[in-house]
Amino acid sequence: MRRSSVPARLLTIVIALVITPIALVLLSMGGMTMNRSFFEFGFDGDIGRLVGPLLLQSLAVVLLALVVLSGIWSSAGLIVVGVFALLPLIAAIVPGTLPLVFRAVPQEWGDGLVYGIPLAVLTALGAMGLALFLVRRDPRPRGVALSVIGIVAAPVLLGAGAWALAWGTAEGMLFALQRFQFDPRPDAVAAVLAGILLVFAGVLVSRWSPFALILPALVLLVGSLLMLVAPEWASRVLFALPRGVNTVIPSQLLYGAAAAAGILYLAFTAVLLRVRSQARLSGTEDPHAPGAAAPYPYPPAQHPGAEATYPPAPYPGAQAPYPPAQYPPAPHPPQPGP
Repeated sequence: MRRSSVPARLLTIVIALVITPIALVLLSMGGMTMNRSFFEFGFDGDIGRLVGPLLLQSLAVVLLALVVLSGIWSSAGLIVVGVFALLPLIAAIVPGTLPLVFRAVPQEWGDGLVYGIPLAVLTALGAMGLALFLVRRDPRPRGVALSVIGIVAAPVLLGAGAWALAWGTAEGMLFALQRFQFDPRPDAVAAVLAGILLVFAGVLVSRWSPFALILPALVLLVGSLLMLVAPEWASRVLFALPRGVNTVIPSQLLYGAAAAAGILYLAFTAVLLRVRSQARLSGTEDPHAPGAAAPYPYPPAQHPGAEATYPPAPYPGAQAPYPPAQYPPAPHPPQPGP
């Protein structure tokens, strides 16, 4: 297991907690102008009027990409900022908190909350942090079968999660503000919770295949571009969707949530490849990970002769037993005198 250092964890946490709120505010500010330009004032095709909000949203996307890129150092920042998805989640499942939010923050910030922008972005960031943590713990390849499953499953899970979040947002927060009925609706709550789980699962399968998020990213970016260059055609297609979804998804595109998610998926793909490469090169995979080989209790010999037995004696007589004792000869017998 390749653990990140404590300074790296603290640095990524600070980066995520400082930059992410600023980026979400910029997305909401630019998105509110975009949304009004298209649906309230009528868009005449003049992109020049949208330069200001587009710049705000572009800056927000760059800031969010920096948060994702900090995952190269540690996944702690992404995980911590993902925990803050609980705050917009509370507003989504308890719409009675929305009047308090609108009294406490500017309208530009609250509008982004109503369309589910913070909930979608923070959920994706938290899922990315968890995926990086799991990859650092066990960076081994998963095989061709799981790679194919990941490439197929990620778009399906993310698409279903986005649909559920959009429907739950429309039937929950947006319905409550439009009709001033702030009681929780069980179907909307269930849809929001299911959407979060599906988005989490869609991002997590990228640990099986690091390129699983490429196709969802391209779809999101193309959809955002079509909303700008062909708004009439895109609006006709989106408004043909079921009720509720056809209200939230166009606004999420105009608020920059889709473009931000597409850029974040691409940035996360690069981070995932880098983290997996670093973990493999470090050679410190977790010995307790499933399928990992058990380590030797003692290090092996450091030189060829370390395990050899003692060499034989250097001369032939060294291994012979001690010779028998040599007793002195008996003294001569006494001689008779003359």
